[in-house]
Amino acid sequence: MGRMKEVYMQIMQENMGKVPEEMTLADMAKMKELQIYNWEDYEREQEKIRLFRVKQENPREIAKVAQTQDFWEEEIRRSEQREIAKRYPKDK
Repeated sequence: MGRMKEVYMQIMQENMGKVPEEMTLADMAKMKELQIYNWEDYEREQEKIRLFRVKQENPREIAKVAQTQDFWEEEIRRSEQREIAKRYPKDK
């Protein structure tokens, strides 16, 4: 099996059988490089990298970026909770 096909299969497995719509080939290559195949984990890692770069380039922007990061982490947590609720609906 080809390497990209293996990566594709791994991504599908980690993302509940779906390929994220917004994923590009560049994302796929970066995911392979980082060995992170879950889309949400990959986005979090990319945000950490972006935050690190912003801190280096403009230290005064740290507060704004930190607020944005907190918002997205909370949003990801809510999304994960919704996914769990979809998978395991409560019996009525």
